[in-house]
Amino acid sequence: MADVNGAAQLKRKREGAEAQRKKAKTGKSKPAAGGEATPSKTNSATPAVRATPKSAVTPEAKVDQKKQPTPHNAHTNGTPAGPAAGTPSIPRKKDKSTPKTQSETGADALAEDEKDVAPSSTAVAAETQKQVGIFKKERSPHPWSISAPQGGWFLPQDPVFSPDEKYLLLGKLKALEVYAADTSLLVRSLPLGASSLALAYALSSTNSDLVYVADTAGIISLWNWTDGSKLGRWGIGANVQHLVVVEQPTTSRDLVFTHEAESKHIVNVHALYTGDEASKTEVKQILRTSRPITEMQVLLQGKLIVLSTPNSMIVGKRRKFKQTALQDFEYTWREFEMSKRITTFNAFVQISGGKDKALEDARDHLDLAVGDEEGAIYLFEDVISRFVAVEKSQKDASDKKVGPESLTPKRLHWHRTAVRSLKYSLDGNYLISGGDETVLTIWQLATGKQQHLPHLTAAIESIAISPSGASYGVTLANNSVIVLSTSELKAKTNVVGIQTRRISAGKLHRLSNPHFSPKYLTLVPMDIDPNNNSHITFVTPSSQPRHGGASRSEPYIQTFDLANQRPIARQPLTRNNATDPNMGPDGRPILEPSVNLLRISHDGAWLATVDEWVPPVADLSYIEEGISALNVEERTLRREVYLKIWRRDEQNAQWVLDARIDAPHFIDGVSAHARVFDLIADPSGAGFATVGEDRVVRIWRPKTRMRDGVIVRGADRMRGLVNWSLDRAVKLADKIEVDEAHEAAQSTIPRTCRLAFSADGSVLAAGVSWASDEDPGVVHIVDTNDGSIRRSITEIDITALSGVAILGRHLILLGNAVVVWDMIMDRLVYSIPNKTPGVRIATHSQLLSLATNERDCTFAVSTPRLQKKEPEDERFTKIATKVTVYSPVSSEPVWSCTIPEALVLGLVATKGSRGFIALDTSSNIRLLTPSVATLQLPSPPAESASEVSEDTEVDEDDSEDTEETALQNASDLQLSASEELLRASENDKPVVSSEQLQQIFDSGPSHALPPVRDLFDAVLGLYGRKPRTAASVA
Repeated sequence: MADVNGAAQLKRKREGAEAQRKKAKTGKSKPAAGGEATPSKTNSATPAVRATPKSAVTPEAKVDQKKQPTPHNAHTNGTPAGPAAGTPSIPRKKDKSTPKTQSETGADALAEDEKDVAPSSTAVAAETQKQVGIFKKERSPHPWSISAPQGGWFLPQDPVFSPDEKYLLLGKLKALEVYAADTSLLVRSLPLGASSLALAYALSSTNSDLVYVADTAGIISLWNWTDGSKLGRWGIGANVQHLVVVEQPTTSRDLVFTHEAESKHIVNVHALYTGDEASKTEVKQILRTSRPITEMQVLLQGKLIVLSTPNSMIVGKRRKFKQTALQDFEYTWREFEMSKRITTFNAFVQISGGKDKALEDARDHLDLAVGDEEGAIYLFEDVISRFVAVEKSQKDASDKKVGPESLTPKRLHWHRTAVRSLKYSLDGNYLISGGDETVLTIWQLATGKQQHLPHLTAAIESIAISPSGASYGVTLANNSVIVLSTSELKAKTNVVGIQTRRISAGKLHRLSNPHFSPKYLTLVPMDIDPNNNSHITFVTPSSQPRHGGASRSEPYIQTFDLANQRPIARQPLTRNNATDPNMGPDGRPILEPSVNLLRISHDGAWLATVDEWVPPVADLSYIEEGISALNVEERTLRREVYLKIWRRDEQNAQWVLDARIDAPHFIDGVSAHARVFDLIADPSGAGFATVGEDRVVRIWRPKTRMRDGVIVRGADRMRGLVNWSLDRAVKLADKIEVDEAHEAAQSTIPRTCRLAFSADGSVLAAGVSWASDEDPGVVHIVDTNDGSIRRSITEIDITALSGVAILGRHLILLGNAVVVWDMIMDRLVYSIPNKTPGVRIATHSQLLSLATNERDCTFAVSTPRLQKKEPEDERFTKIATKVTVYSPVSSEPVWSCTIPEALVLGLVATKGSRGFIALDTSSNIRLLTPSVATLQLPSPPAESASEVSEDTEVDEDDSEDTEETALQNASDLQLSASEELLRASENDKPVVSSEQLQQIFDSGPSHALPPVRDLFDAVLGLYGRKPRTAASVA
């Protein structure tokens, strides 16, 4: 283990430091002329893109060469303070014989106009291009595209079974999905419009192949879910919160009951018609109230309706049940209040003489089960009869409210917290309930006995009974749905979605509150498997109840297959409560450690994670003595931080713990575990680097275990045992002053630190951001061979650092500005301001993401876009995220897009291809990839066309063998054109380089490649394009 360096002797350039700092500050206030530095203007594409929005190019255009230098020349062993050491000499004069390209001309003009760009930045880019021998032809850049979202959370609604129970219908915000019950795989998806979100759905009561879907555009759509066709749509002009479909009595038509939430809560019944009968569509309002309706259930073809509000139950009975016309639907409403907040309910009608008998009988035996926030379940038997009896006993029922004690309910209590779902069995003899305890409870109503199914993977959100009563569909709070058999309580179906951290829109709108600390807005740790670029791994919580307000721990990782659009693995990385009690003696949940950082090695063989656990505030309240600072200090001293190294087990397709390092960083003097700010993987070999609160960069590497010179092998006898240990430690200096480089006057904990390796692993950049907004940050350039600090860049003023990256010869910093620094020339390339009005600096730094792609030398930045209706408003009305792709040699964005109604929590570059992957607060994944332009074949010269037209004229008098003559003439045309092309280019045939073919086939991941025809046209365009000598010959 290498010794920690003492006070590092920092090499800094005093000359021009103030000028560079002023230049960086100037870049924050003055936008670039060509780069549109103002964030609101960066949506505009480059002028070339506006001129040619299509992917087709002119016949003379060549496939785009790489715009960036090959990174091998930019990554020398240690970055020197100046431009000299160890770097090949760069010619200073431009060859006059070389024609100036369009991009170079635009870049030169941009450098003259921009105030925040170094004067010689474009010259450096041009010299670098000459150094690697790249020659570019004039052409239009290829546009980028963003894919449709993958993943998302299931709607908070009961699962819907098909009548034969072979399929399961589950709704998401952007689509209604159909899954096969036997395989748990997606069969079909019914997508919604681009600007609408699904709210509710229900099967047709007359045709089980049809399903009604309501969306945020105020439209109810009718789909055939068996073939994916849309049969009809009706605009009702309101957001439907609950949707129930029943069969209209004495007819075979559907009646759609809707709960519409606007300024008032309205219950309507619709008769919807399509085709020639569309004019018969009608609606009837049956209830209007100012209190919010939380649930709705319709029984006996609309004869009975049961509603719940937060504190009361409402029961409606149709008065004229023998009159089946829609306009005759009038109800008598009765209501009783509960002492506690209602969380769920379910109604059951006992039918003795069959369905038709129940419709004709004036006396309905209605049972109600109501769950409250304290875990109690109240059973009300024969509610309507009891209502009538109570009303008769009261002289003036209108002035007196009916309470639950008047209805004499039974009380069942097992749940420790709120009951989240209740369902009667089909025969009414059992009651199934679920809540936050991750236990499914079955009540036998006749005897009061209980049967439990414990240790489900998450809290229970909803329960559904299959049409035959043989299965239970259970929706869990980790975005999964399981189907259990009622006889054995074994899982038959398990549908899992993306389980990353979900943040509701209500929480996002509170970002403007200065006292609001959004700890849940930290980035989600995620990485891509280098061995399979369609597998992305991210950290997930164990459970995310929709009603929970506290932040949840994230002890699991989940692997999602982008190609097949489904999760393939889930594994715990810390201690968890899946099979242990999750509630303490005091009734508070037991918190699990959370995985804060995650990285996969360059070869995919190792996984490094950093998990952290801090005691809850309530557990240390006994030592506060009225001073909250004592609680904070004690929690800091009792913090537990572990660095874990996992080895890939290919046989079992999981990660196996290989090493655990306790307290990889620690605070001197108090012997406390320090937080780890960043974790990165070495791109050149097995190894990881970390940086923590102690301002020490530590590099960890594996060593094969030896005993008497013999390799110690494990149980598989194939590989030697490996020990992970500290390879090198580099101490970063305290607050750096230009005049006091070697002094560390006081020991302070930085706000954050970020790390970045160069492509060859020889250089490590460590950025430090201090807690005070007045202290500028500093970036240290570390030589990984000897651990020395070669350069400390203080000319860049970044107060709150969000990301650091090295791309080729450029250092990229993300904070309150996007800064690109040329490490070879040691100068600023450009700086673009990056601020969000109305959000604190500390909060804003958490909302930014940075990712770099070495394949095409681009980097992407995600920034929030928050808007208020009025400047003095406290809440944001519109929330979105803008993702911008840049090139390090130009401040003008390559491409940008906006993701509406969400914030990006993770942004990574694809492995082995061009593009990026974004994960947002709705657990949606989007792919940002460049499109491939279709190259066109050159057309024959004009002279050849005229000659051919003369040769192919047919005499009108000659009517025999017309078809044969036409075919022969067409063949002669093709041969003559081909011969002329061959003669014109026989001395200068097109030369196709491997880079040109690579740009065609490496345009994105394998599952995002363009059609085969486009690839064929692009390749054919390379070999069949017009030669350069044709113009000179003409």
